[in-house]
Amino acid sequence: MDEDMLRCVTEQGFAARTLPLPLYVRAHAEVLVPAADAGERLDLRAADIPLLDVAVAADRRGALRQLVERAAVLRIVRSGHGSLRDSLPDSGGDAGADARDGSPPAVGAGDSHDEAVARAIYQELARRRAESGIEKGTLITGRDQAEGPSGVALRGVDGRIDCYLLGETAGVPAVGAVLRLDRLERPLCAVVCDLWERRGVERAVQAVLREFVVTTLPRRDDTDRAPLPYGDFHDVVAVGETDFETLAPRPPRDETAELRDRLRLHGHRASVRVLGPADRTALVACRLEPTATSEPSADSESEPVRRPTTDTQDDWRPRDVAALGLRAPRQLSLTYERDDVRIGRVYHENSKMRTAYGTLPVVDIAEMSPPARRLLGQAYRDFGHARRQYPMRPAGQPRLLTLDQVVRRRRSWAAMGDGELTRAELAHLLTLSYGTTGAAVAGQDLRLPLRATPSAGGLYSSDLFVLVDRVSGVEPGLYYFHPGKRLLQLVDDERTLAEVAEYTGYRERAGEAAAMVVYVGAFRRNQWKYRERGYRTVLLDCGHLAQSVVTTATSLGLVAHPMIAFVDDYFNAYVGVDGVEDAVLYLTLLGPRRTGDEAA
Repeated sequence: MDEDMLRCVTEQGFAARTLPLPLYVRAHAEVLVPAADAGERLDLRAADIPLLDVAVAADRRGALRQLVERAAVLRIVRSGHGSLRDSLPDSGGDAGADARDGSPPAVGAGDSHDEAVARAIYQELARRRAESGIEKGTLITGRDQAEGPSGVALRGVDGRIDCYLLGETAGVPAVGAVLRLDRLERPLCAVVCDLWERRGVERAVQAVLREFVVTTLPRRDDTDRAPLPYGDFHDVVAVGETDFETLAPRPPRDETAELRDRLRLHGHRASVRVLGPADRTALVACRLEPTATSEPSADSESEPVRRPTTDTQDDWRPRDVAALGLRAPRQLSLTYERDDVRIGRVYHENSKMRTAYGTLPVVDIAEMSPPARRLLGQAYRDFGHARRQYPMRPAGQPRLLTLDQVVRRRRSWAAMGDGELTRAELAHLLTLSYGTTGAAVAGQDLRLPLRATPSAGGLYSSDLFVLVDRVSGVEPGLYYFHPGKRLLQLVDDERTLAEVAEYTGYRERAGEAAAMVVYVGAFRRNQWKYRERGYRTVLLDCGHLAQSVVTTATSLGLVAHPMIAFVDDYFNAYVGVDGVEDAVLYLTLLGPRRTGDEAA
């Protein structure tokens, strides 16, 4: 259904893009942009994307519905209040007729014709109510004043959102929302009209959050934020209170008929023009006109109708975003299509832990057989028949930098010298980052080895290989580090580091290294327990281990450069894993720090 709304935007000659919101704004935002900026493309120049309008709602569909309406209004404005024949098929003629006050007609979009008409009428009534000037209203209590319905809210901010009943316009209740934040120069405000006042509260909160989002967006000239609301705002005065629970719990049974009846009773009729085809999202333009038998009334408003002057526009009309010169935030996180990450998002959803029983099997180590419990402590490979093995049991205590020095000195791209690593340095690095450091009791008859790096469930799903090029006392080749025996065991010596470097994204940088650490994820070691979530834990285990390697290397005065840019199939074949049950996940280049390079 979202696609119908999206298509309705594009058929009018515009495009919609999702706008990331600050985490304290609990809502969804979409922005209207020129059709030329529809694509999520990588532009390292961070070119400006002009924003034509902003919509905020509880979900994407609600925000897109608002953009459909605003795209139609913008089309009318750009055509000089003329025809929309070219914007949507079967538009039916002049949608911009009778622009008596110079403003375009209200536009409504919905799943049905009646819904679209009601939304258009509500918007026209809200515009009239805002232009009349608002100074007092009835405060709606009995709800969290910092939040709104449907999950739309501001969370953890120093301020509040107050909602008010503002009387009626043409017999239709008006609801205002005022956002007060201590760090804002003045309150932000919005007004809506709706027969169902509870829904009006929700829409008013969404509307005032839109005003807040607009104020946070940068301008194209980078000189200032968007201006606050027009003119001087006279804060609404509460003349009474009413509890939210006393508002009608549901809308009228026939909302459109009720709306037309109230308009007629107050001397108005709605002139509606269909803009969009009826077989998809309904789109209509609407004007309110006086009936032939009655003069327009004062619309039952609590204050006399008064038009704002050019000097003091103290009304609550939504700001014209296109006129503000706003641009989209420059975020490279926007540079992908949804289909590019669909599988990852599906995986993430399916790997979530649920509160329902049976998400993961219950594992009680005490009830496992002794052989099964012993397997838990054998989370390693063993190349015991390798023709070369090197003990990695360093003698003595190495001179290590302090943690403060390590944190300040660590740099991935620090200059490497062309000398060797010592065997003692490599031994310290491997044992301090992934060697066995203790044991834990599992049941009454088993002690499981513990290592220097954390791992989900103590299952140690990462294996550590080292491609040696320049390490004194160790011949070049690919080795496996056995964490229990503390041995380097030869795996392959037919390829040099220079050859392997050709299959990385930084060939020259990799060629500078004295050694390369290769991390292999062994998925079976924890997916029997964590199922789909096990893939997450394997990646986390690998990240923990890589950080331990980097930190330890830096403390030894070495350079450690983590690297994700490599050809997976090549490295999987080189190590000897299938890339499915076991796979290479990460690399770290190791080298001596260039003499004299002590930069923090």
